[in-house]
Amino acid sequence: MNNYKTGIQARHTFLQCARKFLAAHDFLEIQTPKISFMPTDQDAHLFKTDYFGNSAYLVQTPQFYKQAYVINGISSVFEVAPVFRAEPRVTPRHLSEFTSLDIESSRFSKLEDILRFESDLIRLATKGLSKAMDIKPIETFEVAEYKNVKKMLGLSDSEQITNAHEPAISKLFKADGIFIIHYPSNERAFYYEDCDGISLSFDLIVKGMEVTSGGVRTISKESLLRKMKRDNIDPARYTPYLNMFDSTVPVHGGFAIGVERIILKYLQLTDIGDVIPFSKKPDTNTEALIWKL
Repeated sequence: MNNYKTGIQARHTFLQCARKFLAAHDFLEIQTPKISFMPTDQDAHLFKTDYFGNSAYLVQTPQFYKQAYVINGISSVFEVAPVFRAEPRVTPRHLSEFTSLDIESSRFSKLEDILRFESDLIRLATKGLSKAMDIKPIETFEVAEYKNVKKMLGLSDSEQITNAHEPAISKLFKADGIFIIHYPSNERAFYYEDCDGISLSFDLIVKGMEVTSGGVRTISKESLLRKMKRDNIDPARYTPYLNMFDSTVPVHGGFAIGVERIILKYLQLTDIGDVIPFSKKPDTNTEALIWKL
């Protein structure tokens, strides 16, 4: 039986250090709804619910809400909260409910701004962990372009980088974390800004697993509608979100860290379900409230 004590302590210290770092950089902590009338990700991964006769969803990400804070004049915000993904696979990396550290700011006008800020945050937070635990912090980072990583992996032009490639990617670099940038825009979510078909977004892979995604946001309603059409997304489902871009909004960006994933890789555990008690996977059908014999 897993007593989870190490994971609980590591999670607490990581979030405590992250909050301290963000507060020192004038970020405000917010709380956003966990029931939404707009989907924010793939329909196949939505937990749908009946809301007094209307369709609603458990949030997959607070993406639209944290953007709303920034667009409404709260320049830099963060949230630590559960999010929900109806991911049907039972794997060592997926949970149906997990904790996301979400960050958004109008100070992030360039992709490089976000990469630098997140590197500093993870470096400081895991150094705080290392003071309490005899484990090396996550402190070195490299940036690699998507097309170059594909070549290093021996992938053809038509093949995409997937979760299965992440362990091999980490072995190709000496750094603890690898930021993969310059994805083709059509492989990324519609709300990321792009330039000449290249998405201004990234994934961060740490020790063989993607723990973060983020980027600069699209702030043109016309561009959002174009990418929705490209992705066969019905704009009518996103009317409240699209309405935010009827007038000029500040350039902004952000990212989200999967807290259980980064603790999983920091502690070098093998299954994300071992990081916290009460974890939920598709094959979970009961609750064990006592985990220590």
